[in-house]
Amino acid sequence: MSKAQTVSFLCGVSIILSSCATPTANLPSTSWVDQDKVRQDHYEYARNYAIKRDKKIQTIFYNLKKNTGEELCDRKLKPGLGFDVGVYLPKKHWWQITSKETKEEEEDLKALNYFAEENVIYVRYVIPNSAADKAGLKPMDKVVSIFGIAAPNVADAKKEFQEILDDNLTSQNLGMPIEIEIERKGKLKTLTLNPDNVCPYDLKIDKQYKDINAYADGEDVYMTEAIIDYMQNDLELAAVMAHELAHNTLGHPEAGQMNAAVGALIGGVIDGLANNPTNVATNTGSNIGSKIYSKDFEFEADYLSVYYVARAGYDYKQMSQMQKKLAARSKNSIYFSTDTHPKPQERSALLLEAAKEIDLKKSFKEPLVPDFAKRNSNLEDKKDDIKWF
Repeated sequence: MSKAQTVSFLCGVSIILSSCATPTANLPSTSWVDQDKVRQDHYEYARNYAIKRDKKIQTIFYNLKKNTGEELCDRKLKPGLGFDVGVYLPKKHWWQITSKETKEEEEDLKALNYFAEENVIYVRYVIPNSAADKAGLKPMDKVVSIFGIAAPNVADAKKEFQEILDDNLTSQNLGMPIEIEIERKGKLKTLTLNPDNVCPYDLKIDKQYKDINAYADGEDVYMTEAIIDYMQNDLELAAVMAHELAHNTLGHPEAGQMNAAVGALIGGVIDGLANNPTNVATNTGSNIGSKIYSKDFEFEADYLSVYYVARAGYDYKQMSQMQKKLAARSKNSIYFSTDTHPKPQERSALLLEAAKEIDLKKSFKEPLVPDFAKRNSNLEDKKDDIKWF
């Protein structure tokens, strides 16, 4: 399109748009409103909302993994502290500010005093009744040192601080008190934390996936923001987390991968004999192998999750209601099974029966440990300090 044609086209569009319907409301004037102040209020609300949400879900997950005990956790327990940290963001240089929006965010951070000290680690929130809470740690405490190691003060301060925690919160250090030096209102204080013994999995928020979902990968438990909002009360959230935690402690992700590998191996032999370059049988075998015990794994994780919820002090008798809520999103799931998950009513029935089983064990003062037909190797304590060469 030539320049003249472009001008003619834009003129035509302008004429057409001028004849379109326009808003007619006589809006009140907002010229007196301090837009910068309102924007900063919104920014601070968003920040505080994220902290409140994170504290809520991490508190529930911490309670669950603190009450597994070695008998219901597939690894040796590790020390848990019960607090999260943030870092003051480093102030951008003028050449890093590339847009009006970036400049406004910079102004908001400055106005809200988030540049008080660049790259400084501070306590974001403290989980109630945790080791940190009992030691007197408080939100916004500046972390000076922990384990006798100075808190990092670099661009990746939070990442480096997490590495310090990971290196020192190991199974070998169970029962050992930990000193943390903090600065509060300009005064230095040293606090002694007596760590909790927790099952060594972390809960993470998957912000990429937008649907209602939760999953486990053998290392961590993941929840989307959508399911956190959908499962609003503590019991519903605990039920979801306990189910995914059970997948990890029972070794289901690893078992699924192994089954998929076996299926792929069998399919690979068929592809080789058939001289099939597209590997159809390999891929099909892998898919079949990954799903072969999927429903059984779901039932098993449901069963163990009731024990986790009960041991953490939540109302395990109401866990079946969660399946009703999930079924409400997809009524077809009530009538049609999938390759990987049982019907919600089948799972609800199992949750109800597991709750009755726990009631019976409580009445006879028996330990709250699930029943297995044979010894479950995944729930045996793993010695993390043993290395094979």
